[in-house]
Amino acid sequence: MPEQRWVRVAGSGLVYNGPCKIDTIVFSPVTANDYVDIYDGLDATAGKKFCHIVSSVVVTWPFCFHSGLEFDVGIYVTDIDEGTETTIVFTPLE
Repeated sequence: MPEQRWVRVAGSGLVYNGPCKIDTIVFSPVTANDYVDIYDGLDATAGKKFCHIVSSVVVTWPFCFHSGLEFDVGIYVTDIDEGTETTIVFTPLE
């Protein structure tokens, strides 16, 4: 069984290529109204958008998923201004 991993993305970028299960998303904005989009895919154009997280204040937001969320293709993160930090805790399924 694959072990749980975590990846921090500053700005936008590919977190993981392949089927996986997301356990936690930690979003850290640097200004009010920063946002991040999480995709099941390898980029923002072909990926399927899973969620859009917006923060009206500068505070770190953890989102924990008890049973995990299965992604089929991979995990891609895109943000508003390349200034946010997003940490994804996940388990590969392959």
